[in-house]
Amino acid sequence: MKTVLFIDNLEVFANHGLFEEENKLGQKFIFDIECELNYKKAMFSDEMTDSISYADIAEVVVKTSTTNTFNLLERLAGEILKNIFIEFSQIENIKLKINKPGAPIKYHFEKCGVEVKLSREEFYNL
Repeated sequence: MKTVLFIDNLEVFANHGLFEEENKLGQKFIFDIECELNYKKAMFSDEMTDSISYADIAEVVVKTSTTNTFNLLERLAGEILKNIFIEFSQIENIKLKINKPGAPIKYHFEKCGVEVKLSREEFYNL
């Protein structure tokens, strides 16, 4: 049995991008994350020790995003995935989407960014 813990539209102000202004001034990033794990025990125990806190997942995303500066969203995504896999051994698969709504594109757009789907096994084989 597999279940998914998810957080949608987590907003973080951070400093990532290819341009100097992006790194100096910063901008908003929006994260969607899905973590797949086995929740069977938590479904019947009702104990937090048998689960993972959404707040703890959010904390990893926010801390990773705000204590680093990367040129590429792909690099930011890799660091977030690494930190989640290290922190939470129960997580088997992660889907992470990073939206950069203020990306310096001269055309109108609603969303742009990167999405990565990765298993723990795939991550350790990179």
